[in-house]
Amino acid sequence: MRKKKKAKLEEELYWSNFFYFNVPAHLNEIPTHMERLNFRRYHVDDEGILKMVGVVRSVYQMDLDGTDITNEGIRHLTQLEKIQELRLKNCKGIDNGCLEFLYQIKGLELLYLGGSGITVDGLSGISCLKDLKSFYISADDNEDPEKLRSIAASLPPGCEFIVNHRAF
Repeated sequence: MRKKKKAKLEEELYWSNFFYFNVPAHLNEIPTHMERLNFRRYHVDDEGILKMVGVVRSVYQMDLDGTDITNEGIRHLTQLEKIQELRLKNCKGIDNGCLEFLYQIKGLELLYLGGSGITVDGLSGISCLKDLKSFYISADDNEDPEKLRSIAASLPPGCEFIVNHRAF
């Protein structure tokens, strides 16, 4: 009984925070399309993402900067019909293992991976994101410039490529 009650309280807290930070005050239910979801203000994890994708169908801008999501959370995001902007800055729980899921997300125009566990070596498949207009990553100072040029060449024409906060 205690576990059920604790689970129910956690569920209520999740949706309370979700409403407070993401749903305009004049609405009393969660829309299936969200303009902006900001999860950086509270600690969402993979379970929270799974709850969200059970209700929301598409998102214009999703901010997961610094959250506790892992590769599994990115897999959950593939259930959405579309995400135009996805910010994963300083998400230490994701690495190259999430890329197969990240590449399945439809409609991505902006992708921010700076400070995550995703490395330059893992980005060879980035060319499948045909709608990408802005792409932000972090790279070590001693990163092979040829690898970065290869990534830049595989991006859609006109896509802005930012490495360590500088245009490449």
